[in-house]
Amino acid sequence: MYAQIVTFQETPEQVDGGIAHVLDDVIPALEHAPGLTGLWLADRAKGKRLSIMVWESEAAASAAMAEVQKRVATSKHTRPTPASVEKFDVYAMVGTANAAGVVKGVIRAIEAGDFPAARALLHDDFEFSGPVPQPIGPEAWLGVHQALYGAMPDLRFNAVNFTDDGRTVRFNVALTMHHTGTLALPALGVADLKPTNKAIALPPESATVVVRDGKLASWSNVTPADGGVGRILAEAGSK
Repeated sequence: MYAQIVTFQETPEQVDGGIAHVLDDVIPALEHAPGLTGLWLADRAKGKRLSIMVWESEAAASAAMAEVQKRVATSKHTRPTPASVEKFDVYAMVGTANAAGVVKGVIRAIEAGDFPAARALLHDDFEFSGPVPQPIGPEAWLGVHQALYGAMPDLRFNAVNFTDDGRTVRFNVALTMHHTGTLALPALGVADLKPTNKAIALPPESATVVVRDGKLASWSNVTPADGGVGRILAEAGSK
């Protein structure tokens, strides 16, 4: 995890132009970027602006900034020239919004099919528990979601009702998806399931996630008996 601080020293007119550039070009490109916490600050009296972006990984930053470049290429604004660009390692974070933000970053990355970015937000000792016989680690957990995304690329968590004490995040999910591709989960001993084009909606589940040092340490779901992966397989035609 690292922070990038970009400083602009400008005239009052340039400050306004820079703000317009950020609002029109930068924010739309970054508002759904996984692995990012960002602040854009201005002191008009001193003619100074700051862009502060905290990234979970180089990969997340590179992918997101590529989207910014696409918008800049067709922008009506003149791109401001920064006075300085600095990069810092992040060694600590506080604040009740941070933990929920990390969880939302993982969800956004999975929904976008960006599994390297999601993995960057999981500790190596991450464990998922709930509708599984025993806890599973980060690769196995993401592997299930990668298989679901491959067969159902409109997979959505529909996460709501977040509460956050700075470490433990609680919320509800109700997954929805359309089965438009082949679902392959050989690790579960299930034969490949050909597309049915069915809409699948799971019943609501409650989730509890523990965040440690800016990454997920654990995720536990309370899943109804008629929910989870078993429901998805049944809906997709597994016998």
